[in-house]
Amino acid sequence: MALKARPHIKWRGGTLSLRRVFFHHFNSKLLFFFLTLIGLVQLVTIVFIDTVAIDSAKTQIYENLSVGGRVFTELMSKRAGQLAQMTHLLSTDFAFKNAVATSDHETIISVLENLKTRVNAHMVMLISLDRTVLANTMHPEIEKDTLQVPEALTEAENHGEASSIVTIDGNTYQIIIVPLLAPDPIAWVCTGFVIDDELLVDLKKLILAHISIINTNKTESRPVIASTLPKQASQALLKAIYRVDIEKVKPMEVSYGGEKYVTAITTLQNAHGYSIIAALQRSLNDVLKPFYRLRRVLYVFFVLTLLCSILASLRIARSVTRPVSTLVEGVREIAKGIYSHRVEIRYRDEIGELAEAFNMMSVGLEEKELVADLLGKVVSAPIAHELLKKKVELGGEEREVTILFSDIRNFTTISENHPPKQVLTLLNMYMTGMSAIVEKYGGVIDKYIGDAIMALYGVPIANPDDPDKALKSAIEMMEALSGVNIEIEQMGFAPIDIGIGINTDIVLAGNMGSKSRLNYTVIGDGVNIASRLETLTKSDEYKAKIIVSSTTLNKSRGDYLTRSLGSVAVKGKSEKITIYALDGLAPKDHKRSNED
Repeated sequence: MALKARPHIKWRGGTLSLRRVFFHHFNSKLLFFFLTLIGLVQLVTIVFIDTVAIDSAKTQIYENLSVGGRVFTELMSKRAGQLAQMTHLLSTDFAFKNAVATSDHETIISVLENLKTRVNAHMVMLISLDRTVLANTMHPEIEKDTLQVPEALTEAENHGEASSIVTIDGNTYQIIIVPLLAPDPIAWVCTGFVIDDELLVDLKKLILAHISIINTNKTESRPVIASTLPKQASQALLKAIYRVDIEKVKPMEVSYGGEKYVTAITTLQNAHGYSIIAALQRSLNDVLKPFYRLRRVLYVFFVLTLLCSILASLRIARSVTRPVSTLVEGVREIAKGIYSHRVEIRYRDEIGELAEAFNMMSVGLEEKELVADLLGKVVSAPIAHELLKKKVELGGEEREVTILFSDIRNFTTISENHPPKQVLTLLNMYMTGMSAIVEKYGGVIDKYIGDAIMALYGVPIANPDDPDKALKSAIEMMEALSGVNIEIEQMGFAPIDIGIGINTDIVLAGNMGSKSRLNYTVIGDGVNIASRLETLTKSDEYKAKIIVSSTTLNKSRGDYLTRSLGSVAVKGKSEKITIYALDGLAPKDHKRSNED
């Protein structure tokens, strides 16, 4: 067997091995192995990143689509539930039942059209107990028609009501069938909303994915019920669904138009060997676009790295290893939450600058930890911001502040008649809504005193219209109470009422408490007066839910509907103060007067 000749070069009458020349020096060996290692690492990294990125993107898309499917199902169920609830209520209406009892077709159609408008439905049918359609808003001219939803009606007959997705006159509807009681069932009321492309386009904005509603029955003339996809794309999706068992396949990949789409299936309804499903899709390429940009950057970066490595590997390999290890150890300490850790690297080059930047970062993280501890002691963000501007000390300063007190009437009785957990739920829901109104107008929640709220306007930041903000907050709190009571009644509580007192005065504002635990608040006669005014709202003498001092009203700039309540002596004060009932904002054409 012939031996292959080794490469040689001539050198002054002799020959030298190319291999010997190239690997003669340590620098050459280091350069060769270093560049080879970097090349392999870069190649493996590219392949690994590609694989991980694509798998991660698919997983992320499918998880998002699964969440979107649950959201879509919940939206459809909620819409159907609302339709059923409203239909139930209207079907028990005495006038509605009287109109049906007349058996006059025109009258019934008119009533059904009115019902359709009131429940925001697309169709309403009245079905007799013998399964005859007596009236149909889709065909108002037909007095008696053949029933097109027999399966759904059978379910209603068996269970008292029914919800189903059906096809009527070539369109697909989500329908609700409920009985018309007088008091026994005398007919069935069927309402429904259409499932079409327009509906899915609106839902797509919420779910951020393409949605297709598909009937898996292969004999169906219109299997794609509705879709946000172009027709060609929806047909490709339909063919892909026909090829798999949708009960077993989780994520699907469907290709059309040169793109891959990750698809998640949600079953909306099963019936007679087929299903109506919702297919949610997102483009894999769209999700991977940021990665593609990153990959192009990585390619450029890897090339530059190779070039720079040729020039710098011998000089920086040893000098970089030790300081980098020190920095890595420092990062690990920071990851453990030890923000006081510092690194000691005595280089004056970029590595030294990096070490200095790392230490500055550690200082910054340590300071942020202190800020977090401070925020744990201060409730309001504006107060926290104000405190960060200066040293936190006990004490205060005189400031003009508008104080608002609100309190729930008869809360003790409510607490005695319900379990503590339910009372806490009610209180949290009420406080959340009312606090949002206070914060909307720039107020600061000073504290919650049981069922009472103490809010401040004018500290830590003062504005000329602080009295107006407090007055508008009180008005809106009263307006919001009706909505709160609706939720409270659904929780099983009786409606609540509240009283509000507002006063403006010079008070002492600052940090109260101890050095280890402080509270930014205000104290003074002005606070007591505001609390007293809130208490006066309980008196039948004034018949007022919001009582305001003359000081606040005089300092306000807006126009309000007020009633003079005379003067009242406040406990601890020798002079009486003039008070007013605040009944709301004045109309635009209202002119403010001294009486107001």
